[in-house]
Amino acid sequence: MKLYFIFTIDGDWDEYFSTELPRRKRRPDRKGLLWLIKKELKAARFAGGKFLHFIHTSPVTRQYFFQPDFIDIWKKIEKTGGSVGVHCHEEGLFDRGGLKDPVMLERSVRSLTGPLREKGITLISYRGGYLAFCEKVIPILERNGLFLDFSCSPGRYLHYKGRLIADWRGAPKNYYRMCYEDHRKEGKSNVVTIPLGKIRKRALYIDIMPLTDIWMVARHLAGKGKNSKGNIIVSLLTHTYEFSSVWKRLRIVLAILICRCYGKFVTDKEALTLIRTEERNKS
Repeated sequence: MKLYFIFTIDGDWDEYFSTELPRRKRRPDRKGLLWLIKKELKAARFAGGKFLHFIHTSPVTRQYFFQPDFIDIWKKIEKTGGSVGVHCHEEGLFDRGGLKDPVMLERSVRSLTGPLREKGITLISYRGGYLAFCEKVIPILERNGLFLDFSCSPGRYLHYKGRLIADWRGAPKNYYRMCYEDHRKEGKSNVVTIPLGKIRKRALYIDIMPLTDIWMVARHLAGKGKNSKGNIIVSLLTHTYEFSSVWKRLRIVLAILICRCYGKFVTDKEALTLIRTEERNKS
């Protein structure tokens, strides 16, 4: 069968992670961030314009991305063949890998989905900050029409200040419908998770992996796809702050070109259609 990639960009900026700064100074510079997102659009041309920008929401910037300039660029992303999704940075909600306040997380999700859909923007995808997730998130995504999750990084086991943030040990390395009882297992929920492309410790994570590792992962997945009975669909990951220099942008473009040698780039909506078609053919 075929190998498909989804080029994903988490819409985070450097200052957000500077926790020693006061909240108002952790907000992004509007002009600077818009400039970076325009660079995303240029890089995405090498993927046929098909990319998924995850719009950040957190207590630092709850309403920030509804400014007219940002609404215009979200619409431009869709018009040129891309998509936008929901990226919740609500790290305080997680304790020992479990979600302490589902109501608050659902408010966070709706803080983006409601206003953006009113503006005519389509959202079907979600990614947790730091790739955090637990099974309690699944019904929240279902209720809010987010049928694709991109939080899965198979094998990831992340602790932060003594708290378990993300546990993807044992998760499949290809897309799957998540189980209501254990998000790392295949089940019958309405949410499909599309994992980060990985083999062992190598991943399609542009920010931290050398291009040789990205090449090895893409080549491995392509070989696996030839012997697979179904399609392989994985994500390629970077962040908005990585578009800040010409050299970083060049690395991103080269990573796209490497993946393009082995598979095809699709949007999240195209991926969902492929998945549903494959499921129908199996039934």
